[in-house]
Amino acid sequence: MSDQLPPAPPPPPEDPNQPPYGQQPPPYGQQPPYGQQPPPYGQQPPPYGQPQQPYGHPYGQQQGYPQYPQYPGGGDPYAGMQREPEVQLDVHGLRPQKRWTVLIRLILAIPQLIVLYFLLLAGFFVLIVGWFAALFTGRLPAGIRDFLIGIVKYQVRVHGYLFLLVDEYPPFAFFEAPGYPIQVDVPEATRLNPAAVFFRIILMIPGWIVTSVVGEGAAVVSFFVWIIMLFTGVQPEAAFGATSAMLRFETRFMAFSGMLTPTQPKGLFGDVPGASGEADRRSPTRPLFMSSNARTLMIVMIVIGVIAAISNSVWNSDTSSSNSGKAPYTVSQQR
Repeated sequence: MSDQLPPAPPPPPEDPNQPPYGQQPPPYGQQPPYGQQPPPYGQQPPPYGQPQQPYGHPYGQQQGYPQYPQYPGGGDPYAGMQREPEVQLDVHGLRPQKRWTVLIRLILAIPQLIVLYFLLLAGFFVLIVGWFAALFTGRLPAGIRDFLIGIVKYQVRVHGYLFLLVDEYPPFAFFEAPGYPIQVDVPEATRLNPAAVFFRIILMIPGWIVTSVVGEGAAVVSFFVWIIMLFTGVQPEAAFGATSAMLRFETRFMAFSGMLTPTQPKGLFGDVPGASGEADRRSPTRPLFMSSNARTLMIVMIVIGVIAAISNSVWNSDTSSSNSGKAPYTVSQQR
C-alpha cells in the first residue's frame, strides 16, 4: 500500500446565484423566481407585485419551449364573447324647450297618434303572417321585418315627443328620420327558436305587465313634469332618466313581441357602469346610467302603476257586479 493520499476532488462549479465571497446573500423574499436570472450585482429586484418579466415569457423559453400567447394590453380574454342582441335607444334631450309647445303638447301630438293607431293596426295583421313564417323557417321575411321596424321607430319618436323628452316635432317618416334627436338601433336579424316563436304570447306576459305598470305610472308623473316645464322650460334630470328608461324598456318589449330580437326586455333601471364604460358612450341614453334620483322616480312610477292597476281592477269588478245585480228589463203589455 502507498502512503500517498488520493488527489483532492475538483472544486464545485460556481453558482451564478451565489454572491461574491464575503458578501451576504439577499434577504429571503428577494430571491429571483426559479428559472430566472438574478439582477446584476448591486441592483435590487423589482418590488413585490410587479412582474419580473411580462406574461408570455415563462421559464423554459430559453430552452426552446413555445411561448404562450399574450393578451394585448392586459385585456379581458372574454371581451370577444358575443352579447345578446338588444335594441338601443339614443335620446339627445335635456335641452331647453319652447313653453308654448309644452303647453299644447297633447294637442300637437293628436295627428301623430292617429297615424300611429293605423300603423299598429296594420302591423298586427302583418305580425300574424310573420309569426307563421318564423314558426317554420326560424326567421322573419325581410319585408315584414322592415315594416315592423318602421312601426317601432315611429312609435318611439311619437312617445318620446309626447313624454316631453324632446321639443322637435316628429316627422311623418315611416322608416328613417336621421335628423331627429330620438333614434332606435335594432340589431341584425338572427335565427329564432321555433319553440320561442310558438310560445311568444306566453313569453310576452312578464314584459307586458312591466310595460303596462310603468306606463301607467309614467303617465301620472308626466303631468307633474309638464307643470314644472311650463315654468322652467327644461325637463328635470331625474324625469329624463326615468322616462328614457321606460321608453327603452317599452321599445325592447315591442321588438321582442314582434320577433325582431330573441332577447327578453330588460334594463328598466339603466345599465351597470362596470359593464358599459364611458368611453363607448354614444348618447346620454346609450348606455343609460341613471342617477339615484332617477331610480327613485322609477320606483315611484312602479308604485303608482301598481295602485292604478289595482284600482282599475276593483272598479271593473264593482261595475260588473252592479250591472249583474240589476233586474232584467221587461216590457209589460196592457190587456
